[in-house]
This record gives sequence, structure tokens and C-alpha cells, in this order.
Amino acid sequence: MGLIFLILLGMALGWVATILLQTGEKSHLLVNVLAGIGGAMLAGIIVNPLIGLGDLIAGRYGVAALLVSLAGAVLLLLAVNLLRDGEMR
Repeated sequence: MGLIFLILLGMALGWVATILLQTGEKSHLLVNVLAGIGGAMLAGIIVNPLIGLGDLIAGRYGVAALLVSLAGAVLLLLAVNLLRDGEMR
């Protein structure tokens, strides 16, 4: 159940990261959402337990853990956009 929640959360965070970074071209929306899923999963599975904010897979959710997942989604989306175009839009 935690993994499904993390994927759905990653979709939403990818969309929010797209809005925050203003990279909302409709042709790249799927890539942005997938980057959000990847970033949220990496942050939720690896970073959150390392810094003691809770394990999102195990179902221990908190605002700080969700913010770290949002930061992971934003960072991965930044990286994807830099690699895709070679410049930040």
C-alpha cells in the first residue's frame, strides 16, 4: 500500500514541481510526471529514512517527509530538463 501511495504522491508532486519550475509544456507533461514519481520515490525510499523523517513505504507519513519527497521531485525534474535541452527553461 505504501508503494502505491508513493507512486500516486509522485505523480502529484511531479505536477506540482512542473508548476513550481514553470516547465509545463504539454508535450513533456508525461516526462515531468515520471520524473516526479522517480524523485519522490528516491527521496521517500532512500533520503527520508536516512535523515530520520519516516519510511513512506512503511506508511509513516509526515509533512516533513512529504516536503523531502517534493524536493526530490523538483531536483530530478531540474536534472531531466537540463539533460533534455542542455539549458534551463
